[in-house]
Amino acid sequence: MIGIIVAELEELESILERVDSYTETQYKNKTFYEGYIKEKNVVIVRSEVGKVNAALTSQMLIDKYDVRIIINIGVSGSVNNTLDIGEIVVGDKLVQHDFDVTGFGRKLGEIEGIGIYIEPRKELIDIFKELNVKIGCIASGDKFVTKIEDKNFIRETFDALCVEMEGASVAQTCLVNGIDFIVIRSISDKLDGSSKIEFPKFLESSAKKAANLLYDVIDKI
Repeated sequence: MIGIIVAELEELESILERVDSYTETQYKNKTFYEGYIKEKNVVIVRSEVGKVNAALTSQMLIDKYDVRIIINIGVSGSVNNTLDIGEIVVGDKLVQHDFDVTGFGRKLGEIEGIGIYIEPRKELIDIFKELNVKIGCIASGDKFVTKIEDKNFIRETFDALCVEMEGASVAQTCLVNGIDFIVIRSISDKLDGSSKIEFPKFLESSAKKAANLLYDVIDKI
C-alpha cells in the first residue's frame, strides 16, 4: 500500500479527484481515504500544517496500515529565484531549517544520530529524472516564510530550492520506522514579499499540478 500525506484541504481534494471509489475510515482524530490510483492501492490522509502534525500523522499511517512508502505531496514557497509558480520540486534531501542546537556545538539543522539532511532512496529519485521537475533540497520549518531575508538565508545555508512546513518531519518519521518516502512540492508562491497574496491565489492550481504529477508516476513507485 502507498501512503499519501497532504497538509491543506485543497491538496487533499486534488488527490481524491484521482482516486477510484474510495472509502473513509476514522482513526483517532484523522480521516483516512482508501482507494486506488491506476490500480495502485493508496491511503490518503490530511495532516494539517506543521512538523508535529505531519510527524504524528505519519506515525498513525504507519501504525494502522501496511504502507511500504509514504509520499508527502503539496505546495511550497520558492527560495530559488529561478523557480516559477507551478513548477514541481522533488526532494533528494530534506532538512529542518529551524532545528537549532548550535548552542551544543552542532550545525544548524543537525539532528543527533541523523545529521542535517535526510535522503530518500536513490531509486525513487531516479523515477523523476526524466520528467520536467527540479530535484534538490527541500527545507521544512514551523514558520510560514514571507520575508526575503529568511528566504535568502534558507537558500544560502542549505542550498534549498523551496521551503514548506512538513516534508522533513515526514522523512524523519519514515527513516526511524524503516519506511521509504518521497516529498513532492509544487511552487505556490515565490517569497518575494507578496507571499500572503500569492499563496491563497495559487494554492489550488499548484496543488492540482502536484496531483497530476503523482498520477503520472504512481505506477512506477
